[in-house]
Amino acid sequence: MSRGAFIGACLAVLLLGAQPASAEPGWIMATHNETLRSGEPITLEIVRPEGQAVWPESLQLRLEQGYKIMSLDLSPVEPVAADDRRRAYRGMLPGKLSGLVRVELSGVDANRLALVIRVPDTIEQMMLPSAEGVSTMSRDRVISMVVPENEPALSVNDPMYFAIGNGGVARFQFSFKYRMFDPDSSLVEWFSPLSNLHLGYTQTSMWDLGGESKPFRDTSYRPSLFWQGTSYRDGFKPDIIRAGFEHESNGRAGSDSRSINIFFLQPGWVNRLSGGRIVGFSSKLYGYQNKSDNPDIQRYRGYADWELGYGREGGTVWMAQLRSGTAGYGSAQIEISYPLRNPLFARTGGFFYLQVFNGYGETLLDYNRKQSTQLRLGFSIVR
Repeated sequence: MSRGAFIGACLAVLLLGAQPASAEPGWIMATHNETLRSGEPITLEIVRPEGQAVWPESLQLRLEQGYKIMSLDLSPVEPVAADDRRRAYRGMLPGKLSGLVRVELSGVDANRLALVIRVPDTIEQMMLPSAEGVSTMSRDRVISMVVPENEPALSVNDPMYFAIGNGGVARFQFSFKYRMFDPDSSLVEWFSPLSNLHLGYTQTSMWDLGGESKPFRDTSYRPSLFWQGTSYRDGFKPDIIRAGFEHESNGRAGSDSRSINIFFLQPGWVNRLSGGRIVGFSSKLYGYQNKSDNPDIQRYRGYADWELGYGREGGTVWMAQLRSGTAGYGSAQIEISYPLRNPLFARTGGFFYLQVFNGYGETLLDYNRKQSTQLRLGFSIVR
């Protein structure tokens, strides 16, 4: 922020009535952005009054939201000349904070600010930078991970897209997950792991737009109940882990009925590379609890989904999923996406989408049939 822009922001705060007109503040503070994310650093530009001879080693910021009052310590970002009246201070916002928050400097006569704090989703929090002087862990060694209670109650899960390809056959998918318990609820206070419990739902449909009457070939419905936890990297310990139960069926009756119930464990690892690039790997390991409609499905799908992702948030992202059945059959799916608009938040916005599928079981109905290689182009809103 230039000096002129900074002074303009300060004047705007004063004109908006952050302090009564009769009590002009001696200290002035402003932010580069009034919308911030919980659990990430906040940087404030501070102007000290003329009567203040030296800069304090630290400042305390008071945060007020309704009846809830919190405070955080601010440390200088870098040294400044003794006669410089403007300096940047930085601190780390609390992880459980969201909504409209009023902030002011404690113990000094200063203006107040109104900030909007939102909770980032899982991938955003993996990408959040650590604040120097605030985080006690190495920025090179650790990826800042979402704490389960910081995640929004309703958030993205699997990719959401619409793509069309060979013979006019389209494939589309939507998906979400829902955190069942509020972290401040009495149940969570009684048994804290409940804060990690989620309901998930993913629906994938094959739509034959080139056929007569444009029928749906098959649809897969996947409700799930799972526990999701995260941790800081420690050796080979995963960054994120899920464990739970999932049902998958195509909702049909008779000979076309297909369904499976599985218990699964899904650890995942994420590493940040240079240039903002990220590489991630996960393995979804599962056992079949019920597969009577398709008793030999393990011959084509196996007991694990192997997923690999590479790219950066503002550019191209590559995703691959591999399956290998016990009889040597299997499948591979590759997805490539590129942003077409500014993102709404991590993984969500508007993306050019390319999908390639080869192998067995693109749909649950055809779990034991191999299709020709499918190439589809389309649009994705979650990748």
